[in-house]
Amino acid sequence: MVPAIESNSRSELLSTIKGLQSYSVEMNQRATRRSVLFSRMHSKHQRLARSVGYVDRLHAVDKCMKTNIAISSEVAKLAVVKFNVTATEMKLMSGTSIKAAPTSRVIELLKHFLRDWSEQGSVERTVTFSPILDRLKSEFGDSVIGKKVLVPGAGVGRLAYDISELGFSTTANEFSYLMHLGMYYVLDLEKDSRVFYPSLHSFSYQRSETDQMRVISFPDVTPKWSQKNGAEARLTIDYADFMKYSDAHSYDAIATLFFIDTAANMLSYIEKIHELLKPNGLWINCGPLKYGSAPNVEFTTEEIMKILPRMGFQLEDHWTTKAEYVAESESLWQGIYGIEGWVARRQS
Repeated sequence: MVPAIESNSRSELLSTIKGLQSYSVEMNQRATRRSVLFSRMHSKHQRLARSVGYVDRLHAVDKCMKTNIAISSEVAKLAVVKFNVTATEMKLMSGTSIKAAPTSRVIELLKHFLRDWSEQGSVERTVTFSPILDRLKSEFGDSVIGKKVLVPGAGVGRLAYDISELGFSTTANEFSYLMHLGMYYVLDLEKDSRVFYPSLHSFSYQRSETDQMRVISFPDVTPKWSQKNGAEARLTIDYADFMKYSDAHSYDAIATLFFIDTAANMLSYIEKIHELLKPNGLWINCGPLKYGSAPNVEFTTEEIMKILPRMGFQLEDHWTTKAEYVAESESLWQGIYGIEGWVARRQS
């Protein structure tokens, strides 16, 4: 089945594919630049750097980068097949009329495979996934058959997959083609069938060559998403603008993870969540209030708590914790988010 897409988003799809394809070019350019900059040092400094293994590390990074490039290429090839990219469109991508998605986004995709689908990412997932999964289990118990859960901003899909494994009919909604393609890609892989090197892209904050060259295998489970049918087919993945969902009062629960602060207007998101939930349905949220570059409004947690009852929600639980996000655990730089979580029930 070919995923449906709107005609006006076709150029964004092609830009994403071109970005995936251009990742190898960008990585090779970075490698060349490092070599050129190194060559500008005094010869005695070059000899000293060589003697401690710096040049050997450059070569090792370049060699391992081929593995990362292979992953990016596989996702690009999948996109071409899944979305029936034509020969004409392939030619168009080779020209200048289609701008490649930034390489930084491709690197972000690779790091999301680490966070969502590797054993090493399990600690990070536990902090933010567990409150959502536990509340769904306590709310619905064994009565999950036919219960519908929506996960907007699903990224590469692990939270939605884990919810579906509890027995819920789950929709993983994503409006980034890069993340959407990554979700398609990983959901049909065998356990530990792919490896990549998440720390190759930066030479900053590295303790050792071993840390920079650490290899990650993924996925840590075998999802077999496309092989499931009938009662087993509990997970649907959907590329769409969450704000354009129109199936009012359809979901028993909505789980938002690192999502609501992506809104230009958070109040619109809250209205949409209220609209989509069934009466007495649950909204479970977990994430920081890390707003984008030009939001219409930037609420504090205190303000959001006051807003919820005024928009038809009864707050049932609220917690605060700390969590990493696509973090490099061996890095000299550690980024920690403060996390706000809550459970709110839609009033009848």
